[in-house]
Amino acid sequence: MEILVRRKDNKKKAAERSRPRFLVWVAVVASLSSALALYVGWRPVGRLADRLRESMLTNSYFSVQEIKVGGGEKVGGSEIVAMAGMSQGMNIWKVDPATIERKIGKHPWVKRVLVRRGSSRRVVIEVEEREVKGIVVMGKLYYVDAEGSVFKEVEEGEKTDFLLLTGLQQADLTSQSQATRQKIREALKLGELMAAGSLTLSEIHFSPQGGAVLYPMAYPVALHVGWGDWQGKVQRLERVLEMWKGKEARLASLDLSFRDRVVAKLRNSGRLKG
Repeated sequence: MEILVRRKDNKKKAAERSRPRFLVWVAVVASLSSALALYVGWRPVGRLADRLRESMLTNSYFSVQEIKVGGGEKVGGSEIVAMAGMSQGMNIWKVDPATIERKIGKHPWVKRVLVRRGSSRRVVIEVEEREVKGIVVMGKLYYVDAEGSVFKEVEEGEKTDFLLLTGLQQADLTSQSQATRQKIREALKLGELMAAGSLTLSEIHFSPQGGAVLYPMAYPVALHVGWGDWQGKVQRLERVLEMWKGKEARLASLDLSFRDRVVAKLRNSGRLKG
């Protein structure tokens, strides 16, 4: 949003050029007068400070000339300005950055927001949006970010081609406790580690026993991995899959939760240890 004011005559232009310096001094004098009034308790000084403050809050010179919004993709600039409660021509001294940050920060896509009053009566709003890293499935679909925060329900038409996280309880979703966020972060870390090894996952299921079951996109094989030591387990998995290359369809599941072996269950119900 930008306000452009055109001047028609040279005399008015000259007057306007001298006006900003005067009004800046008005602001300085108002602040000093308020401090002096509080210090000495002198009423005339206090009344002067009140008049100067009133001038600052009502004079058209101090109206906002530009609102600059940066960093938003999911949330448009006009929507951010509306959430901030700002409008053309509002007084720059009535802009409260902390209040605006709280208002904008309530939007589910907004991770962080910084508001500052700049020079030339400009207000700058910098927004950092959340990045989707996975989807929690619990009756409905919910986006989750890299910090393990479940931040919004997936709406119709929004992307769903993310790693699915299943097995969480409603209490986990409601509490958003540190333990729950840590569990989700660990699962996302495992998903990235698997993808780096060219074995992208479609789903990570949190089992009631505390471990995790992985479902790769490439193979119809359930991978029981327990919890922790992801690097070691991924390395063992890669060795086993190399042994079964071309015969993966015979595998029903692999259990990598043991330290020294991998237990394979075949589709004919046989079990192999390796």
